[in-house]
Amino acid sequence: MTKRVLFFLIAVAFSVCCYGQYMFYPEYNIKVKEAGIEKTLAWCGGFNNPQFAMADLNRDGLKDLVVFENYKGVKTFLNKGTATTPDYRYYPAYEKNFPAVYQYLVLADYNCDNIADLFEQGTTGFMVYKGYYNTANQLCFTYYQELFYTNDRRTGGPANAFNNPSDIPAIVDVDNDGDLDFLSFNILGGFINYYKNLRVENGLPCDSIKIALKDNCWGKVYQGYYRTHFLGRTCDNSSLMRTTGSASKPTHTGNTLCLFDWDMDGDYDCLDGSVSFAQMTFLKNGKREYGLAIDTIVWQDTFWQSGGKTVNIPLWPAAFNIDIDQDGKKDLLIAPNTPNTSENYNCIWFYKNYTTTGFPDWRFQSDTFLIDKALDAGSNAYPMLFDFNKDGKLDLFIGSDGYYMPATGNKESRMLYLQNTSTGGAGSFDLQRRNFLNLDTFHFRGIAPAVGDLDGDAKTDLLIGHTDGTMSFFKNIATSNAVPPVWVISQLQVTDVTGTVINADGNAAPFIYDVDRDGKPDLVIGNNYGTIQYYRNVSTGSGVFRLQLVNKELGHIKCDANQVLGCYSTPFIGKLDSATGRDYLLLGSNSGNLYKFDGIATGDTTLTYSLLDSQFSFIDSLHNRYNNPGLFSGVYANLRNAPTIGDIDGDGVLEMIVGTSTGGVNIYKRRLYDNSSVENTPQNLSINLFPNPAKDVLEVNYTYSNDNAKQVLIYDMYGRLLSQVDIPNGKTTASIDIASFANGIYICRIIGGGGIGTAQFTVVH
Repeated sequence: MTKRVLFFLIAVAFSVCCYGQYMFYPEYNIKVKEAGIEKTLAWCGGFNNPQFAMADLNRDGLKDLVVFENYKGVKTFLNKGTATTPDYRYYPAYEKNFPAVYQYLVLADYNCDNIADLFEQGTTGFMVYKGYYNTANQLCFTYYQELFYTNDRRTGGPANAFNNPSDIPAIVDVDNDGDLDFLSFNILGGFINYYKNLRVENGLPCDSIKIALKDNCWGKVYQGYYRTHFLGRTCDNSSLMRTTGSASKPTHTGNTLCLFDWDMDGDYDCLDGSVSFAQMTFLKNGKREYGLAIDTIVWQDTFWQSGGKTVNIPLWPAAFNIDIDQDGKKDLLIAPNTPNTSENYNCIWFYKNYTTTGFPDWRFQSDTFLIDKALDAGSNAYPMLFDFNKDGKLDLFIGSDGYYMPATGNKESRMLYLQNTSTGGAGSFDLQRRNFLNLDTFHFRGIAPAVGDLDGDAKTDLLIGHTDGTMSFFKNIATSNAVPPVWVISQLQVTDVTGTVINADGNAAPFIYDVDRDGKPDLVIGNNYGTIQYYRNVSTGSGVFRLQLVNKELGHIKCDANQVLGCYSTPFIGKLDSATGRDYLLLGSNSGNLYKFDGIATGDTTLTYSLLDSQFSFIDSLHNRYNNPGLFSGVYANLRNAPTIGDIDGDGVLEMIVGTSTGGVNIYKRRLYDNSSVENTPQNLSINLFPNPAKDVLEVNYTYSNDNAKQVLIYDMYGRLLSQVDIPNGKTTASIDIASFANGIYICRIIGGGGIGTAQFTVVH
């Protein structure tokens, strides 16, 4: 190892020691209003393909809301109202308590302890986690089992209860015997398998599940390619394979089951969403009404509700039966199940349940339920802070990859403008425009905004990056830079000095910054490959800008190093703290990690920038790390983020706003440590690491607030888990073998013992 590298590693370790306790934590005090009404879910990050469940997250006796999106993670909302008048507020601190969740999430009590348990796809179709409360009264989960049954006559041995990947099964007490049963479409997607829970019949303890494949054509209904389902079909359950009357019909996979008591007659009816349609088929169960021996579908409504507001959600709607308004009757929330190619704004339909026994009454309320309380720009948001109205306060702009257009199936982008109305250190915004500059008239696909004086006329211009990798330039024709900009389109496609259209190789995310320190703002562009392109400003100050390509990999950096395409680097350059006064490069990515690089402030455009942090402030940990372990294995989910930083409320402390893949934004404030309640931020554990730098063994010493089970986790700077050590109760030290670690910087995290703690260390051999 060279002396230069050793000095750098020691310097980084010193800086971590001095400043490592400062992090960006979720912020709750900056309010957003539109037309005088507070948007109480402004900073929740938006919604695209939400699934819904309810549980008491903080053990206060009130039902809270959990929203899950596949490959994007869990969001947790506390009920800050009452048991009968809920007021859901976003509290991400509870997300860390959820396990890895894939495909679907159901919360239901299987073991009679009145604590919600968790069900998800797992590796076989149904994976079960037992719910419990930790000493901080937070709902947590521990693995219980995956579901297998033993009466499979095809193989003669155990087989897994099956659920098609991407399908959503039903987990309800379908036979009303006091335990949860499991229903899902079979592997061909035609018939519904009914896995009966035998816990009650076999006299087993409450804390157990034992299933059998009771029926492989539950409801005597069959669904092929067609919207209309076939009723009165029967199965030969002795073989569990043959069917009568419909074996020749074409089948397909792609179904979302919602079993609910539509008419409150005591049996379960069904709403079925199909991957092929924007509507849902309702299936009426006649078991109770006609005194039938088994559940039997007797009629259907292929355009539910054909007599009311018909569901119309491109594409593949899924229904969730929960008491969202907590009036004692379970309602319906319906959302699209197809990621990336479905409705992404009018995507939560709320049907309120007014049913009385025998008289079904489901009334449509809204198709933007919850969304109307959030900031949501469609998909993949790009926030930008800029003092537009020249009042000395940073306003907020939010572009995105766009809103889904049902007529074309494409996305069309707009930009939100929020005026900063903060006073006396109390942060606030007012949403002024949902379609700033009427940008929808340009039919842009993708709006990633950046501002700066590119043409040298001393006025701030607007640059917009697009999904196809190109950019558009809006010139500021205001009388001076002391008044609000007047931006007019000047170049639909920005060109370089040679007249060639600049294309950043997909998903252009521009930022304007004087890279070479010559006094003229240059252009850097994030892109699909995760690198940063650098165009030098060679304008002469004549009011016409000229850009010259210097480097397609500025700083020789890349986010999400294990991924070739779909990295989506989104740069922010500026101060990340008030301690150093130094500019850094912060890079958003598809993995959800924020990468911090040093070197941009030097003005040396040939330098290899130093990676200081690949999990800046552990932002992904607060939201997705705990429920997306695939990130560690190089399989990246769509957790795209885009950061911007500034002092929003004028208190001298920086805030960070991060655009999310679901089209919304999260907000954070820089703090020394968490001294607020558990509802606000994860609790901080004090960690001491020595020696630092270390060589063969790292000694970890820590303090904690309770004696819950603890783990020490070691990650490299790419977020990969390298070591995991369980710590017995009562222990405050651990020795970690790092002899096999390469020279470099690593992250140590402790989970449990009343909180979470993180620290960095270096390895020098």
